[in-house]
Amino acid sequence: LHSDRGGEYTRKEFVAFLEDHGMTQRLTVHDTPKHNGVAECLNHMIAKHVHALLHTSGLPHFLWGEAARHVVWLKNQTPTSMLPDGATPYEMATGKKPSL
Repeated sequence: LHSDRGGEYTRKEFVAFLEDHGMTQRLTVHDTPKHNGVAECLNHMIAKHVHALLHTSGLPHFLWGEAARHVVWLKNQTPTSMLPDGATPYEMATGKKPSL
């Protein structure tokens, strides 16, 4: 896991969870978002899509969280060239093809 030094990523419980699941953690330098560019870019893309979804659907802004979950769900179901054979993130995490 590559993350910034936010408190949610440095708590003992979170670090123990990562270790228990065989994951390692790399932390960026404090207050340097450019060192976490991939995540920052992804967050920007999600926010942009959420804004577009709410705007085009006419849904109220208080549904931002639900719209964000929907955008992330769609992204995880979509094949990407970053994964082998154009797999989806869902497929890589579960071993199953998504059922749309």
